[in-house]
Amino acid sequence: MGDPFKKVQRGDALRIPAETFNTFIDAAKDYRSRTQNRGQQSQNELQQSGIILVKNGTPDDLDRFHVLGIDRPIFTPSDNLHSFLNQVAVVGATPTADNHLGRFLVLQEPLRSGMIGRACISGITPVRLNVQDEEHDWADVEEGETDSLKTDTAGSAFILWKEPTGSSGYGGYGYGYGYYGSLRWALVRIGNLSDGDQWGTL
Repeated sequence: MGDPFKKVQRGDALRIPAETFNTFIDAAKDYRSRTQNRGQQSQNELQQSGIILVKNGTPDDLDRFHVLGIDRPIFTPSDNLHSFLNQVAVVGATPTADNHLGRFLVLQEPLRSGMIGRACISGITPVRLNVQDEEHDWADVEEGETDSLKTDTAGSAFILWKEPTGSSGYGGYGYGYGYYGSLRWALVRIGNLSDGDQWGTL
């Protein structure tokens, strides 16, 4: 039996044995199956890890670890039901106290105005804090600010760690992200509901 995968030369008659043709079909099916699975896996990882896609709806280009309030889904059910059901993606806005307390995310990559990137909506992330009181254990959005969260006695981000006062580390300087005055780097866990009155009681 000849080689089913023998290459042809220019001018040769093209005769594709059944074995060769079927092998090509099997390879194409396998490739399609694997790429579809990777796409589904990637989408599930985004959803399960607390990382979602966000469109920078502000007029400014933002750095990694900046904060955006959640305005709306990029695609509403009336726009595109399939996209709404299968890809969690939102439009981010400059945070306001009235609309975005507990409704925010932290960018995980630099994001130009109008572009889409990854952001943390739940879980642990670095972020800068405007520390109002050293005793505060919580943080949430600050009116009109995208570069940091503000500490408080209640909020939806629990402060796991923050730079100490007068730290010689990154405190006051963004370490490649620009100057941030008295802001301090911290690790927070987004998605907590504090016992503050702003959340009400059951």
